[in-house]
Parts: sequence; C-alpha cells; structure tokens
Amino acid sequence: MQRFVIAYLLLATITCTGVDAQINNPDKPTTTLLLSVRTDQHVYRMSDKIRMETQLLNTGSEDVYIWDWDLCWNFARGLSMHFAAPDGALAHGDFLFDCVPPPPKKGDVYAFIKLEPGRFYGIADEIKVTDVVSKPGEYDLSVTYKSSISSRFIKEFLNHDLVSRLQVWTMEQPTIEAPILRIVVKP
Repeated sequence: MQRFVIAYLLLATITCTGVDAQINNPDKPTTTLLLSVRTDQHVYRMSDKIRMETQLLNTGSEDVYIWDWDLCWNFARGLSMHFAAPDGALAHGDFLFDCVPPPPKKGDVYAFIKLEPGRFYGIADEIKVTDVVSKPGEYDLSVTYKSSISSRFIKEFLNHDLVSRLQVWTMEQPTIEAPILRIVVKP
C-alpha cells in the first residue's frame, strides 16, 4: 500500500510538472487562432468591387493578443492574399498590397488586441477586382495570417511594458491559412 501511495504521488508530481511546463512554454501556445474569409458574392464583373471580411477567431482556452497592424494586407506578413487560376497560375492585378507597419510604440498596449476564448477580431475591405486580377476567369482566393512582430522584438524593445507579460501571437507561431474561396470574374 505504501509503495502504491508513493508511486501515485510521484506520478501526480510528474504530470503536474509537465502541464505547467507546457503552459509556460512560449514556443507551444495553448491558444489557437482560426482565420476565416468571406466575400459578399462569388461572381463578379471586372468593374466590380469585392467586399471581403477577414476574421481571426481564438479557438483556444486562454486569452491571446494580436498586434493591430498585423491586420493590414501585405504580400509576406500580416494578412496576405493570393488569387490563382485553377491550374495554379498566380493572378496579377493593378495593385501590390504592401502595407509596411511601423514598429509598436513603447507604452502603447492598446496596439495589441485582446482575443478571449471564443472571440474574434477582423476587418472589412472593398477591393477593386482589377486590383487583384487582370482578366476574367475562375480564381481561387487564398488568405494567410503570419504576425509581423517577433517575440525577440518584444523582449528587446518592449521588455518594461505590460505587453511583454502577455501572450502575444508572434511570427514564431505557425502561419494560419483560411479555407480557399472560389471566385468567378466575368467581363
């Protein structure tokens, strides 16, 4: 009986230590973000505008903070969109989405948006069809989210700010992909 109690306490200690290490490990977030995109319609004319809503939803069990400048369109970080023909050929339009965010200012914790579990944050944009495609056809719209801010930047430049103690979604986290949408563009 005494061996059983000792073995049980040892197992409980190891289990609790493992859970604590996972929660405090910044490389393994306990939060998960889900990216979703929707458009006002699926068929457009070349002269139309696409009304697009993009949202990040916290599907995890803890609060997570996202940097508000990450929700601007860029070809590499933040929000990125790509239109491709069904054969995989990338479409090109008249506009390059190249938002370059300024670095966060010290003391401005309001630049980080708190997403509680089950909460979302998003943007709504109107984009000219000609800004994203140059000719009629069928296109697959893919959207990704990858933070522009690194945990290293937060540690080096914001280490005395409240934000340094918060769980911020940083560029070290995986790229999030929204489900692909099929768009049809007519002349």
